[in-house]
Amino acid sequence: MAKGYQSYRGRRSAGTRLLIAALVIILVGACCFLLAQEYIAYTDDGGMYLDLPFGRIDLPKPPPAAEPPEDEPPADGTEDSQEPAPPDTPAVDLVVEPAPEPAPPPEPEEETYGERRLAALEVLPADGAALAAQLSAAGANGFLYQVRDNTGAVRYGSAAALSKAVVQDGPGMDLVKALCAGEGLAVARFNCLHDSFFAWENMKEAAVCQRNGFVWYDNHSYHWLDPEKALARSYVISLAVECAQMGFDELVLEELAYPSSGRTGKIDYSGNVMTRGEALVLLLGQMREALEPYGTRLSLLVTEKLLQAGGDEATGEDLAVLLPMVDAVYVDTADPAAAKARLTELAGESAPALVVMGADGIRTALNP
Repeated sequence: MAKGYQSYRGRRSAGTRLLIAALVIILVGACCFLLAQEYIAYTDDGGMYLDLPFGRIDLPKPPPAAEPPEDEPPADGTEDSQEPAPPDTPAVDLVVEPAPEPAPPPEPEEETYGERRLAALEVLPADGAALAAQLSAAGANGFLYQVRDNTGAVRYGSAAALSKAVVQDGPGMDLVKALCAGEGLAVARFNCLHDSFFAWENMKEAAVCQRNGFVWYDNHSYHWLDPEKALARSYVISLAVECAQMGFDELVLEELAYPSSGRTGKIDYSGNVMTRGEALVLLLGQMREALEPYGTRLSLLVTEKLLQAGGDEATGEDLAVLLPMVDAVYVDTADPAAAKARLTELAGESAPALVVMGADGIRTALNP
């Protein structure tokens, strides 16, 4: 270095020194703030404090937000006409009542049985006019015609009966329909189980049989159907339905029973799983169900002796069970009041109507 010259050392001004000091302070403060984040905690009312290892320092709490005045008028300048509810008015619980269920429609009242004054006809007239003349002359409001007798013969041109059982000179089904459609009641007398035609053709499947398997016959050499056997029931019911389809208002069931006369000791019931009474109830129940769509009434024809006895164990007839299943009971009796009382005693409130069979062929009904 040349003699007489020295290096220059500049002087820092006071402003530079202040700027450096401010930067240092800001840097230190930022570091302190970052370190303090770990120790900042909050109170339930929104305040903050430093939770330092050596003590708690409360930080200044922010001022609460200003609440709007209670009575400030609406912005549009209109006054609210409704008075405010008192502050202590209790809350009202709204109870919603369920809508009432609609009432079920009333059940139709069962038609009363009605009076029966029936003229018993052995032969049906040729047309409705002739029938009306006969009924008028007899003072009757209907007729009674035997459609099936105690041999099993069917006394009209049936399509459902065994062909051998159909009486050849009987009226055709069209004539029977026309007469049933006329004025007055049409009642069919219907033998149920006394049958020498279908039982002979279907011994094993439908008939009351002997122990040797051959069809049993009574003291008139007639055969019987066994209502426990399904084929016997279906045949009898098919004939009953055919009568309903022709328009008969009522079927009077005759000999709804097992046989009781003749050499009954030869009958073989060993294969039966029902009692005789149960088999009769099954047949009557299925027949009633089959006739229900047609509105055809069912009645029983019984003897006065059977009515007073209430049943017969040999035939399976138990009137206390059978009577509530029918609409009327036909009986030949000289004491209708006693017969009616007996019906009520056997069947109670379910007692059917009583139809008294008179000697002159006119039947008179005594309604329950």
